[in-house]
Amino acid sequence: MHNLKSILALSCIATAEFAAFKLIGFDDQQIAADDAPVKGASIHPATEVGLDVALHAIGPITLTADGPIVPGDQIIGSASGDAKAAPADPTNPIGYALTAAADGELVQVLMR
Repeated sequence: MHNLKSILALSCIATAEFAAFKLIGFDDQQIAADDAPVKGASIHPATEVGLDVALHAIGPITLTADGPIVPGDQIIGSASGDAKAAPADPTNPIGYALTAAADGELVQVLMR
């Protein structure tokens, strides 16, 4: 089950369709590369281009893990729009893992 406690919510006008709880870039579509800059996580799906969608920018949120994650890992966005454990010295970290998760499982991330 996905959950969040949004400290800062933003919005975007979707430039492409995307699912809920995916990482969205500053081009207002799902990120397509590892360690891409992230504007926020979609709270709702964008079922059509031009839809106004709420984004979660700061606070804890549940995302899908892309690869194994352990608590305390620094997190980046993955090319699939999910959360991924960061390599050393990431360019665009989004926060830290609060829980452990295997690939495809849900992970709590504190977005900063």
